[in-house]
Amino acid sequence: MSHFSSFAFLVLSLALVSCGSLPRLPQRPTLHHQDWTSFDGKIMPYQTWQPTPSKATRGIVIAVHGLSGATSDFWFIGDSLPKKGFIVYAYDLRGQGHDPVVSNRGDIQSANQWLRDLETFHLLVKRKHPKTPIFWYGESLGSLICLHTAANRLPDHRDPDGIILASPVAGLKITASSFRRFLLEAAATLSPRSRYSLGDLAGVDEKKIQVTSATTHGNQMATTEHHLTDFSLRLLTEIGRLLDANPNSAKRLRMPVLFLASPNDILSSPDQVQTLFAQVRSPAKRLLWYTRSYHLLLHDVQRAEVSVDLLKWLEIQRH
Repeated sequence: MSHFSSFAFLVLSLALVSCGSLPRLPQRPTLHHQDWTSFDGKIMPYQTWQPTPSKATRGIVIAVHGLSGATSDFWFIGDSLPKKGFIVYAYDLRGQGHDPVVSNRGDIQSANQWLRDLETFHLLVKRKHPKTPIFWYGESLGSLICLHTAANRLPDHRDPDGIILASPVAGLKITASSFRRFLLEAAATLSPRSRYSLGDLAGVDEKKIQVTSATTHGNQMATTEHHLTDFSLRLLTEIGRLLDANPNSAKRLRMPVLFLASPNDILSSPDQVQTLFAQVRSPAKRLLWYTRSYHLLLHDVQRAEVSVDLLKWLEIQRH
């Protein structure tokens, strides 16, 4: 065998041996029966509520939950909207309580992953239902994800067909000083996966954070198996960056927008919500207040009113 042939044989042999150690390429985005594959191969669970076979499909709502939430948070609209012909899809956020990778719960590398997940899930649902109007319903953190993903969907500002921002995180009632925020961001750079509870950061007892008219954050989370007790500094600073970008994103919205808000919300003040609403430049926007409710609108005393108002708004946008 010539020297060249020997060298070629050696290279080919090494290539064949090393093939077994090559990293696997991410799977294509796919919507399976109970889980789905996102843009980077991440597999997460989702849930859907369908109309009865005799009921024609009139629209689709993709629901995005909040911090320490889950798809089960949307059981109420999952029960009510399909009766009127609307399919409800809800997927679990990566880094939250149903993330299959337990070590990732309470952490996120970048908020852009949340935005790309919603973008990918939306396109998968749209591929499955190509002629059906699709609306997004974002609650709390989910409202930030919906707001910024919709604003980034260039050049088509009218896709999705409309977004609902429930308990929108328009700002924070309790804000950190510039110096304290600098320290937190520095700590997040040095130790991004260090963890703190929301009570630690806010300096309050979580059992005193009112989230519905009858329950507190501590009591509510004690009864949910997807509850997370703490979050990484990296995740918290990424949420802070989304908040900082709220005004610019709001100005880019062109599709119909519905705000569902409570003046008693523990996170954002009525003035902050009004300011964000005013920044939305969509020609079709509406703000509804629920004065007897708190942060978790779909779990509070006015949830039936929220469902009725949501359905009326969806009906209007379909025509």
